[in-house]
Amino acid sequence: MWYTRTAVVIEDDADIGNLVCGVLKISGLSLVRLTETGAKGVAAVQKLAPGIVILDYGLPDINGFEVIRQIRTFSCEPILMLTGRVELADKLLAAGANGVIPKPFRMAALRVRVEELLRPQQGEPKRAPSPRVPVPTL
Repeated sequence: MWYTRTAVVIEDDADIGNLVCGVLKISGLSLVRLTETGAKGVAAVQKLAPGIVILDYGLPDINGFEVIRQIRTFSCEPILMLTGRVELADKLLAAGANGVIPKPFRMAALRVRVEELLRPQQGEPKRAPSPRVPVPTL
């Protein structure tokens, strides 16, 4: 099943995760699932097929590059990265993220970016999953 108005938030900081979920619900998403690890997040994306994924780079089990790599094997839906490591922005985009918001961030900026990524593009066909991208080494 594919739900454009569904989101998966992969964030290990409960306070930030709950704030992000609140912004997504205000933006009109009907179902928002919060997970605290990369593995649980990938499983949630696979199960729910959300319209957008909000992903923290620094997770307790695997990093954002690996989460992107795993998601891109079965999904082409937008992935919006949240990270305090702004120096990684270009590498995250090259790995398959659709946008990067540096931490700390303003909730209004998050909402605008989410709405941009969820807005259907006229005449744009549904994208196929991206090919596997090598994970950059740090």
